[in-house]
Order: sequence, then structure tokens, then C-alpha cells
Amino acid sequence: MVATATDPASAQPAHPTTAPPAPRASDLGVVPTSSMIVGAVAGMIWFWIPLSLLILAVTSIPSVIGTVFGGVVFVYAVRATDRVERVRSEAVFGFCIAVPYRKLTPHSGFQGWAHQLWLDVSSGRFWKVLAHSYLRMVFDIFAVSLAFALLAFALIGPAAANAIHNSDAAAGLSFISPPLSWLLAVIALAAAAAILVFGPRVDAAVDRWLLPASPTAALQHEVSALHQARRGAVSSASTERHRIERDLHDSVQPRLVSLAMTIGLAQTKLDSDLPEARKLIAEAHDDAKAALLELRNVVRGIAPTILADRGLDAALSAVVQRTETAGVPVTLELQLPKRFSDEVESWAYFVVAESLTNIAKHAKATHAVVTVRYHEPTDQLHISVFDDGIGGAQTTGDDTTGLRGLGERVRAARGTFAVSSPETGTTTVTAVLPCAL
Repeated sequence: MVATATDPASAQPAHPTTAPPAPRASDLGVVPTSSMIVGAVAGMIWFWIPLSLLILAVTSIPSVIGTVFGGVVFVYAVRATDRVERVRSEAVFGFCIAVPYRKLTPHSGFQGWAHQLWLDVSSGRFWKVLAHSYLRMVFDIFAVSLAFALLAFALIGPAAANAIHNSDAAAGLSFISPPLSWLLAVIALAAAAAILVFGPRVDAAVDRWLLPASPTAALQHEVSALHQARRGAVSSASTERHRIERDLHDSVQPRLVSLAMTIGLAQTKLDSDLPEARKLIAEAHDDAKAALLELRNVVRGIAPTILADRGLDAALSAVVQRTETAGVPVTLELQLPKRFSDEVESWAYFVVAESLTNIAKHAKATHAVVTVRYHEPTDQLHISVFDDGIGGAQTTGDDTTGLRGLGERVRAARGTFAVSSPETGTTTVTAVLPCAL
């Protein structure tokens, strides 16, 4: 059935880079030059791969299988090239290139896979990556080939020219004198060195021009992310309101009705049967205490007091203790070097609390593991909740576990949320929350 469900709207970075990447390293040196040489050698092979796949897709139109296979592999090859080139540019030139916005399909299954391929091909980013690859390959192959040709001329040119000069002199002809051949060799050597030293600057310029997301695409992503966050916030608030209404109706309201009826009966017994009236008043007192407890539970679901007073560490420990009381042992792993904003701690708390509640109610698990870590380089909280239960949890369709509401809550925070729950067993809920709002 459904093995993995991911919130597509929140699977992108919350803050894309709109400005050109700032270099942290020089585009001159051994590493950039080596990268250009390796790029030329690899380009002689890689140059033909996407082109061959494209030709296969076009020329195999009578063969549906050949067309589909060539087109699909071509798309995946370009997508892989995008990732490799961003990593290479950061390693060689020190450019900080954010992961570009990629529009994700809302569909699942085969339809989602096919639609995602179409979204990739129809995006401007796809063709920018293709243009970047071929510009880099053509320049690197041309520059390195020319540089090595000049080096070869500088090494063997004077000797060849001297041999030609001697034979020409014996025949009474002389076109190239040895001093001129040495001068040309020095010029060729200098030109080859200049190409190898300054050629990487062209590579860096192409990277700076084509690898980052365009300002328009970045702004479109920002608008889309804000729209999704707003929709998630509205949906999350509506879900929370309905939950409060349901809790009040199912728990607090019956207690208050019972309290009112008990007090009414006690009033009728005050004059005729005082001992019975006292007994009814004692029952009313118990009902009042039970109603207060139910109200505390409802309020705890809105804003846990321990979370505000003692922080996320203590609040999660309390949730884990309640889950263990319900019969599911939990291993809690925390790496929280500081307090975070109230909103971030609240989001993290509800992700863990709701996940553990689902485990206790639905998973039939014998053990759970909760991991919450702060990742300082990205200023994010990484949350993972694993259980060894029956699996099969879903975030779409007939969602009885509240995972869809969790996804909406995380999306409102402009984070990412995913659920991996194969039918064969085990469930892993992961969320990444930005700490800087």
C-alpha cells in the first residue's frame, strides 16, 4: 500500500538564496585548474550521454518503450548533474549555492511519478542545468585541448624546427630559424600556462551565472511557501479548534451535566433526607474535581505549563513518562544546547506528543525512540519518532492518526514533515523545524 508519505508543500527550503553566491575561495590555483582538466576528460564522455539519450527518445518514437526509457533516463541524468555540479562548485570555488526550488507534484503513485517528471522537464531550472553542463563541457574540452596542444608544441617544436631548418639549409632553403622556434615555444608555453591558470575563471563565471536559482524563481518559491504556510496555519487552527470542541463535548460537558444533576438532587434531599443530601454533595465534589482534571487536560493540549516553565527538555520527558505509563517503553535522545522561541518549542512538543499518542493508541508497538537534535549550521531542529509497531500509517485519505494535522502544523512553521510507514511494520515520523522565524 502506501509506504512513504511526504508533505510536498513543505519539502523545500524555507529561505531560498536570491542573491548570487558569494565565493569563499579563489578561482585561481591547483584545485580549480585540476577541476577544469578533470571536467574536460569527463566531458569527452559525458558530452554524449544526455545527447544520446535525447536522440534515443526522439528517434525511437515508433518504439514507445525506447522513447519512454530514453526520456526518463535523460531527465534523471540532468537532475543528477544539477546536484553534482552544485557540490563541485562549492568544493572548488567555495560558492554557497542553495538548493533551488523544485515544484513537487501533489499526486502519489505512478501518476505522481509521471507528473513530477513533467514538472521537472517543463521548469526553467532543468534547461539552465542542461545549458550549464554543455557550456562547461565545451569550454573545458576546448581550453584543455588547446593548452595541451600548446604544451606539446613548446616541448617538441624547437627540436622539430631545428631538424626542418637543417634539412632546409642543406637544400638551400630556410624558413624557421632556431631562435624563432624557441621564441614561439616560449610564447606557446606562456599561452598554455595562462589558459590553465585563468581558464577556471570562466568556469566560475558560468557557475555563478547558471547554477543559482533565478531571482524570479526564488520569489515564486517564497510566495508559494508563504501561501502554503498560511494555508497550513489556517488548517491547523481549524483542526485545533475542532479538537478543543470535541474534548469539551466528550469529557468536560458530561462531567458538568452530572455535577448539575447531582447538586439538584442534593437540594431536594436537604429537608427530607440530610444524610443522603450529604452523600450527593460528596459525589458532586468528586464530579467537580474530575471536571477540573478534564479541563486541565484540555488546557495541557493547548499550552502545556511545563513547556513554558521548564522548557522543551522537561516537557518531552513528561510526555515520554506518560507514554511509558501507557505501556510503551520509550528511549529519549535530546541534544538541546539552549532554549528556543515559544513557537518552535510548541511545534516540536506537539510533533513528539502527537506521535507518541498515536503509538500508544494505534501502533501496537513494544518500543519507541524519540530523537530531537539542534543542527547549528542550518539553525534547525531535527525531530525523529520511531516505533516498531504494525506500520501502515497514512497522512492522506482516511487519516485517523492525526498525522495530516501534524503535517499542516509543521507546514505552518515552514518546516518539512515526512512519514515512512510500510505495511510490513515500523513507522518513522520526521520533522525539520526552522528556529529562525
